[in-house]
Amino acid sequence: MTGDPCLAASRRAHHDGQLMRQRRSRSQRGASFIAVLVAMLVVAALYLGYLKLNTVKTERAVGIAAIDASRVVACRTNRQTIERALVMWSASHADEAPSLAALKADGIGVPSCPEGGRYELDGRQVRCSRHP
Repeated sequence: MTGDPCLAASRRAHHDGQLMRQRRSRSQRGASFIAVLVAMLVVAALYLGYLKLNTVKTERAVGIAAIDASRVVACRTNRQTIERALVMWSASHADEAPSLAALKADGIGVPSCPEGGRYELDGRQVRCSRHP
């Protein structure tokens, strides 16, 4: 019993169609895996870019804070320098009242506040208008 050749051809075509569908579904599964992988890479790149942007902002804020702190220290150092100069000036000018103008008139350099504050004498202490 060899069977009908038309029936055998029909079965073979049906079997070939199933193989094509299986191959197509495997390739579609592969394509969807690649699409998910690409999407994950895009999300990771965006996330890392966001982190780097925030890190740069944080580093900049820390740098600005350090600069501000150094200006405060420089102002304090300038005031101490003026106070020492006043003590030295007072030793040779015992009968005169100390002032910043008197120091300048005697040729003693009076430093200025790095942030533009004004120095004033309060007794023997120098005060800055910007830094307490």
